[in-house]
Order: sequence, then C-alpha cells, then structure tokens
Amino acid sequence: MVLQSYRTTDPETSRQPFDREKLQTVALKAIAAYPGITAGELGDLTRVDGIWKRLPELERKGFLVRGTPRLYQGTGRYQASWTIAQRQLQLEV
Repeated sequence: MVLQSYRTTDPETSRQPFDREKLQTVALKAIAAYPGITAGELGDLTRVDGIWKRLPELERKGFLVRGTPRLYQGTGRYQASWTIAQRQLQLEV
C-alpha cells in the first residue's frame, strides 16, 4: 500500500514534492538582499506560496532575527520584520 501526501482532487502543483531546505534558502537569500522585509513582502517578492512558514524554522535555527513589526500594505496589518542573524552574516563574509 502506497501512502500519498495529496488528495486525488488536488491540483498538480500540490502533488509535487516539497523541498523545505530549498524554500529556506530562497527565504534567506531574499532577506539578505532586503533586510527588514516582512513575511508578506517576502511572499510578494518571491511569489512562493507559504514561504512565510519557513521563517520561524530559520529563526529557531539561529539564521534569522525577528525585528520590529511594521505595516504590510498588502493586508493593512502589522507583521514582524526579518533580518539575517549577526552570526550568519559573519559566516557569509
């Protein structure tokens, strides 16, 4: 018996394999280029649905730091801003 991670009614994009590390890398590169970006802005910039889910994971790993909340124009709500952690910046030099 083969277990599938999608419903037969799901679109083809939902059937593709999920690559958490690839999404984390995309998020890190975008945040390095745009320090202080919010999750909503990150989604707008990368056009990757659900990329915001990777941010707390990267924060727990010590790669990101949650900053001061600011207004995200897309929803009119405040969202945390994100920057690369200082120790990560030292590794990239």
